[in-house]
Amino acid sequence: MNRRYFLSALAASATAPRARSAAARIVRITLAGTEGRFHKFVAMNSYDKAPKGHTYPNTVVRIQTDQGVEGVGVTGYPAPDADFLAALTTLLGADPLELYRMDAGRITGRDARYAAVLTRYRHLDGPLFDLAGKLAGKPAWRLIGDAARDRVEGYDSTIYFSDIWFHDRGVRAVVEEAEEARRAGYRGIKLKLGRGSKWMEKAAGLKRDIEVVLAVRSAVGPDMRTMCDPNNGYRGDREGAWSLLSETASANLYWMEEIFPETVSDYNWLKDRLEKAGLKTRIADGESVDQPAEFAPYLKPRRLMDVLQSDIRRFGFLDSLAVARLAEPAGAVLIPHNWGAQTGTLMALHLAKAVKSVPFVEDDRSTVDVFAAEGYEFRDGMYTLPDKPGLSLRVDEAAYRLKCKASEVVVA
Repeated sequence: MNRRYFLSALAASATAPRARSAAARIVRITLAGTEGRFHKFVAMNSYDKAPKGHTYPNTVVRIQTDQGVEGVGVTGYPAPDADFLAALTTLLGADPLELYRMDAGRITGRDARYAAVLTRYRHLDGPLFDLAGKLAGKPAWRLIGDAARDRVEGYDSTIYFSDIWFHDRGVRAVVEEAEEARRAGYRGIKLKLGRGSKWMEKAAGLKRDIEVVLAVRSAVGPDMRTMCDPNNGYRGDREGAWSLLSETASANLYWMEEIFPETVSDYNWLKDRLEKAGLKTRIADGESVDQPAEFAPYLKPRRLMDVLQSDIRRFGFLDSLAVARLAEPAGAVLIPHNWGAQTGTLMALHLAKAVKSVPFVEDDRSTVDVFAAEGYEFRDGMYTLPDKPGLSLRVDEAAYRLKCKASEVVVA
């Protein structure tokens, strides 16, 4: 492991698939800080200290082989530390297609020799599936399974507390963002709620949450799937949570996400109230869950979570598959949580392309300047995925030199 700067970068053509006449070997892994950019200014949610703003941090990962083929992606949420850098050294010299167990061209698990590292750092599934797909000459989703659908729907999850930040415009600021999402083609949106947790007095926050939901529904019409996420903003307030749900019943919310921290007792209570009132609003949760097995008490003996939301980067492809398999027999679905990662959206799209119980994905509508994601088409709320190998992702070398090279850390 060492830190150094290279005078030249790999050509863009290095990401193209090549004939596999011999096993490829990982010879270099580089990490570098960069920024992603949202499509607009994003305000705050119930727990933020400030608006999200225009940008977010990412750490670019480039996994390069002796054949000149490169897998790219980003790390998870924590910044890389010395333990992570040391773990990466164990991948040097490995054949990328032997890091995982394979069966008939599909990745079915982690090879025992590398399971400890790949389980601890599951976010490496992103760049490694990209690399494996490029070496195998197939899209990442084909490493998972057959096509479950032709196109994949994405919903806009960027509608935050603009009414508070742009206080002179009030609720209209949120409505305008919802209307923009509809014009952009989205069939679904998610509204942040929980204003009374921090940004407003409790009763006033509840009133504003209700007002926002009803105003957005009126603006976007009855056919747009509308979800809500208070980010646990109704913590310790069952009656306030129920007032929110009952007072917005006419909005026909598709799901309510993280209304308060999940417990079996609280979600049994919530399910009972929803069923007694005849509300069809689904319960969604799980972005803070760390292991697939943690969902089990919410699926049996009674389904308490209708939508499981394990984070796509934290879980990677393989543990996301494990969650999807848990969800299906219980009648639940997996809609992976994704925020602050263009590559997270791409990973979720490939997962949904191949897995029936992942019907659509969270889209934070962001981009990273140093990445070129080629062949993806968004139209009428649906993504068409390219047939190119891996995640169809490459590094824009000019942007990388400008924005990343100075912070580059090389493991070789």
